[in-house]
Amino acid sequence: MRLALLYHQFITRGGLEGYLRDFATQLQGGGHELVLVTGRIDQPMRALAAEVRLIPPAFTSRGTLAKFAARSAALVPELKVDAVLGFGRTWRQDLHRAGGGCHACYSLLLPWWKRWKPKNRLELALERRLYTGGETRHFIVNSSKVRDELAAVWQVPGDRVSVIHTAVDSVKWQPAADGETRRVLRQELKMPADVPAFLFASLDHRRKGLGGLLQALAQVPEARLWVAGQPLDAWQGEIQRLGLSGRVTGLGRADLRPWYQAADWFVHPTHYDACANTVLQSMACGLPGLISAADGAVEFVREGVNGTVLHQPGDVEELRSRLAWAVGRPEAERLTLGTAARRTVLPLTWSAHVEGWMTALRKIG
Repeated sequence: MRLALLYHQFITRGGLEGYLRDFATQLQGGGHELVLVTGRIDQPMRALAAEVRLIPPAFTSRGTLAKFAARSAALVPELKVDAVLGFGRTWRQDLHRAGGGCHACYSLLLPWWKRWKPKNRLELALERRLYTGGETRHFIVNSSKVRDELAAVWQVPGDRVSVIHTAVDSVKWQPAADGETRRVLRQELKMPADVPAFLFASLDHRRKGLGGLLQALAQVPEARLWVAGQPLDAWQGEIQRLGLSGRVTGLGRADLRPWYQAADWFVHPTHYDACANTVLQSMACGLPGLISAADGAVEFVREGVNGTVLHQPGDVEELRSRLAWAVGRPEAERLTLGTAARRTVLPLTWSAHVEGWMTALRKIG
């Protein structure tokens, strides 16, 4: 098939951009021709395209969103393709994937002054146009949670939505072959092998629940916390106030695989996620998790079988209780949970993911 993909930037960075690179690679490898409609594109993505149609960006990110949505909608009828697949803030396509979830739901978690910022109001307006304008034939979401949110907020009928879970590369994301990775990393941190380590990974620590996690950690003195992603500079005052200076280690934007392999638990008390890649990756690495019910990925968590659920991720007492529960698990039980976690996500292959898209295309004829 000849397929057009719409997104305002095809570049090799970021979560959605990384997904699009891998998705485009899979489509091209499956024999499909790709037309990429975008405002910015780098060479690795250009190499995957049979054709590139450029819509120059505006001077601001807000202007770029508005311009790309309008210009791509006008361009769609001219594209000589079998189907148009949209991502981000576009409203006219055959299939659209809402990888970040429902923005109207996420927006409710923002401070009031951020909710009234022009960029947030624009994103809400574009989302409203997408789901109520009738110019997109079918929607793709990555969790049942998002499907239910679209029904509740925008009254999108269930038969116009397909849940296609994100693919996990279980070869890249796998447990360490032996204990060497764990030993070496802990040695670098001067951390004994028998000290329980929780891994937290985020590029938005406020939304992902680091504040409550630090308060809970202060009440579980035997545990340590590794924080990957966003730097901890803005959190140092809180860390010192809680007496956690020797127990919290910032990893920066590290390669997560060795840290998944070296940690004992993944802790993810997010206030909103559609279906966090980090949860699925950590499970593939055999790392059991404490996973927020506010993340669509929680549908893969089986209580006491492959992890545990944080039902009220903002509740410090529940967090403390779950951290203490995890610390108290015997090593054999923790390893059994990790093995079950990996087994749970093994069916989330790229071939299954792409077949989900092809099924959705067949559904709309």
